[in-house]
Amino acid sequence: MSADKARTGKKALWKGVVLVLIGAAMMGGSSVGVASQAQPSLAALSTENAHLFAACYDAIQLQGEGMIVFEEALAPLAAPCYDDNPLARCCCERGGLIRNVVRTTRELGAYLVRAGYEAEIVSAAMEQWLRFIHGDYYVARALAAMGEDPIAYRLFKPENGACYRNLCNAPLREGGCGGMGSEVIVGRSRI
Repeated sequence: MSADKARTGKKALWKGVVLVLIGAAMMGGSSVGVASQAQPSLAALSTENAHLFAACYDAIQLQGEGMIVFEEALAPLAAPCYDDNPLARCCCERGGLIRNVVRTTRELGAYLVRAGYEAEIVSAAMEQWLRFIHGDYYVARALAAMGEDPIAYRLFKPENGACYRNLCNAPLREGGCGGMGSEVIVGRSRI
């Protein structure tokens, strides 16, 4: 990879991170506050944005060129809950359902496509969202790539994602899919 391509890739990755936060703010998420307000915790960002993205899932209907860009952005991404399937195809959709980890990610992508961003930037933003809400998968994958056993670190093997461990209805914060209903399960309520 040339130095120019590496710089372009890093720039796109950082744009993706920024776009996740900007996208949430532009969609009306109150989790990204102005500088004078107290900064929310990462857990609050995850909770509020996951609910926001899921609530808007059917709001953006891409067509034509927008759909082409969206599909191009989805193509390189695996679903962290079942990484032998692409993010573009949730195995539950055949039965009329969709995992919330997939639904929130796709909505972010659709929003960014509609806002005019290129597929590479949209894909980077969606991946950053997935890393934010499903970090355990990416850490396990990195450990496996280095020849380490993720189980030694109390993680799972990447090929044994949430769906294969019956965590479809487990909270996102616990490495689950966040459910498949209209309400995203982000964390367990504390009583």
